[in-house]
Amino acid sequence: MTLLFSRQFIPMILSGAKTQTRRAAQPSVAEGRTYQLRDGHEPTGRTITVERVYTQRLGDVGPEDAAREGFASVAQFARAWRSIYGSWRPEQTVYVVEFRLTGPTETFKEKTGAS
Repeated sequence: MTLLFSRQFIPMILSGAKTQTRRAAQPSVAEGRTYQLRDGHEPTGRTITVERVYTQRLGDVGPEDAAREGFASVAQFARAWRSIYGSWRPEQTVYVVEFRLTGPTETFKEKTGAS
């Protein structure tokens, strides 16, 4: 199981600006589990821990949700959603994954000598 992100979102996650993601299909993740954060196929040396998974109507995304997605406004988030999924349907039920940045991973520590 993993949670894949577009490369453009990795810096947002690493900076702490992005702590939620919404998906059109149910993601294969579990609350409380930790996953390696990758930039494409390359590990970043960090992990994310899934704190909560729930459903929401896309039209119910508010300013706080957009901010937790790493965007300045709902309109900006909606543009990004359209670029990924092709359309913005307010009645669509989406899956919300709340996560926190954790890590570094053991493999990364071994490769870099980081503590």
